[in-house]
Amino acid sequence: MEEIFKISVRELVAFSCFEPDIIPAVDTDAMLTGAQAHRARQADYAGETERIIRHVYQIEGACIQVFGRMDAFVDGEIPFVEEIKLCCFPPEAARTEHRAQALCYAAMLAEEKGCEAVEISICYVNEAGEVQRSFDERLSAQTLKTEMNAMLALYARFAVREFLHRQQRNQSLNALAFPFQSYRKGQRELAAQVYTAISRKKRLFASLPTGTGKSAAVLYPALKALGTGLTERVVYLTARNTARQSPLNALVRMSAQGMKARSCVLTAREKLCPTLSRCHPDDCPRAKGHYLRQGDAIEALLSMDAAVWDEQLILEIAQKYTLCPFEFSLALSEIADVILMDLNYAFDPFAQLKRLFQRQKNFTLLVDEAHHTVDRVRDNLSGVLDSRELGRIRADYGKQYGRKNGVYRSLTTLLHALRNLECAGNETVLGKPPEGIASQTQAVLDEAVAAVAQAGMQNLIRLCLPFLYAHEHLDEDYAILVEKHGKERTLTLYCLLPGKEIGRITRGLRGTVFFSATLNPLPAMKRMLGGTDEDACFALPSPFPPERLRVIRRRINTRFERREESAAQIAQIIHELLEAHPGNTLVFFPSYAYLNLVSGRLDIDRLPELWVQRREMGEEDRDAFLSAFSDGHTVRVGLCVLGGLFSEGIDLPGNQLVNAVIVGVGLPVPCARINAVRACYQTHFGDGFAYACRIPGMQKVLQAAGRVIRSETDSGIVLLLDERYHQWEYASMLPAEWQVSDGSIAQVALALEELV
Repeated sequence: MEEIFKISVRELVAFSCFEPDIIPAVDTDAMLTGAQAHRARQADYAGETERIIRHVYQIEGACIQVFGRMDAFVDGEIPFVEEIKLCCFPPEAARTEHRAQALCYAAMLAEEKGCEAVEISICYVNEAGEVQRSFDERLSAQTLKTEMNAMLALYARFAVREFLHRQQRNQSLNALAFPFQSYRKGQRELAAQVYTAISRKKRLFASLPTGTGKSAAVLYPALKALGTGLTERVVYLTARNTARQSPLNALVRMSAQGMKARSCVLTAREKLCPTLSRCHPDDCPRAKGHYLRQGDAIEALLSMDAAVWDEQLILEIAQKYTLCPFEFSLALSEIADVILMDLNYAFDPFAQLKRLFQRQKNFTLLVDEAHHTVDRVRDNLSGVLDSRELGRIRADYGKQYGRKNGVYRSLTTLLHALRNLECAGNETVLGKPPEGIASQTQAVLDEAVAAVAQAGMQNLIRLCLPFLYAHEHLDEDYAILVEKHGKERTLTLYCLLPGKEIGRITRGLRGTVFFSATLNPLPAMKRMLGGTDEDACFALPSPFPPERLRVIRRRINTRFERREESAAQIAQIIHELLEAHPGNTLVFFPSYAYLNLVSGRLDIDRLPELWVQRREMGEEDRDAFLSAFSDGHTVRVGLCVLGGLFSEGIDLPGNQLVNAVIVGVGLPVPCARINAVRACYQTHFGDGFAYACRIPGMQKVLQAAGRVIRSETDSGIVLLLDERYHQWEYASMLPAEWQVSDGSIAQVALALEELV
């Protein structure tokens, strides 16, 4: 075989040497201070540091090039290799994978220098680079060769199998036709733009109206690029699980046409886990010996030739082989050609798929519902300490384990500091973090990590880590906020400019495509998502007949101080719409308070069956709400919140939805957070109000309106109830194809009926 397989020492060790059990590691040190410990240890080192080494091996018919970078190296008759590891609590013996890394470097040195032996040291250090414990070993060249070949043999069989799969995959992709009989209007142009972005390793920002068939139009060119070697993997991100169905359908359809690419769905651990027990071999039989059984499970799955490795299939195989389904899905993601997963696995520093985003750049990223990305990444990069939540954890811990322990005492110190924070009004912006708060949080984290097996510690760790991460990255594009709740306080390190991190993560990939039905205005969204002048924008008009959607504006003052008097007006307009154009109708409000206010003014006797969104709705309640509008027999009216469960990501074609009423323009409630974001955007982009308030608000409006027309045969009416829709700043953000009218509802409804 002429192919040369290249693998780093880290990857080879991860593949070949592993513990049999799942033992979750709390990687706090590596996350926050890993690099500085290495530098501190290496600073006064007598030998070489960060020396690159590589060697080519021939084994089991495969040619494998192994490469890596030694932390520290001293030449001599018996060369010396040191592997440096940051660790707060050094182990009693060198960890298997750490020893294996040092052994790989030593084996390559023995081949390179022809020496009889090499001395290795696995050195565990603290943040200052001071040695906490080290494990030294002298290994003969023959021992090194034997152990190295054992690791390489495992990898060689895997590499050859994957090579043959890629050949078959590429052949099928090169022959793959577009998965539908013909392109919809604009799909071919979009596909060409996506392919160009991948071939040039650039970012593309695309606004694609509902009905464009964007999943197929984006996936198809990405897969064609995969088949020609322009990219090595396609990663498809969504903001909600429900949004995965469209790309899944496209992948299943292409598989039925002969595509041989592997597609994997990565679902959250909480949803996959079949038990509420701790993910640890002492508590869960799936965790014990998981990695010993996982290889057989993967082989069984590969032999099934399934179109998509979805949640159901992963659960079935995990059940059969007694595996943790989440860890199993992570392993599958490493050999998949297409991965469908949540935004967090790309942009959340604590959920990020590190094996992909921190070690590779050879994949393509497709970001669906991209208008959600800014807020999601902002939340991911922010840190929050809430004294109410910390107080509950302390109380529960004290009842179970007593008060005379490190966890309870450190929490008491942190709670005292938080509750003493000064706060003018309900919310205050501070100029700098409170003195000592980070060190106190670190002390809590250290105690929680030491007691990680005890109840509640995982939750405590999940609270402390993001705060410390945000503190580590604190700069002028963060706001420090204190909120007062009686004697309690919430301290937030709030990320104001998430586009910097979005841009950093997507820079240099084999193309990134951000696309959404509401990624408008495109130039502004490109900047907010970390794009540069080198990146492209692309927009498509709606493919549906524009005359089938009628949009009516009404001059109503929906501002907070006028809501009492506007409620009766809005109720009357809802009745007027239902009488002139009867059918399933959704009414979207800027808040639950406004919804309840208008609801009290409605004449129930004049209404069809009424459904109202509640603040807390589980999956079952949500499904019941949608099912009520899907039965096709009974007319119903739904009162919902703009930007909530039912304003996007739902599909109600035909007579399942014929009217949408949108109250207000979706602006966020003014507060210290919004004001801080607005000031930051004013500094970076100018017109901070537009970037922080108007654009996100109008995106919610357009998403809600987009529920009405879902196919070429749909028709319906959208009412926009707010005087600001007559202002240029807002009116200019409405789609150009919308036929906006200020006429009577009855006349517009009659004209629509005659057309249909």
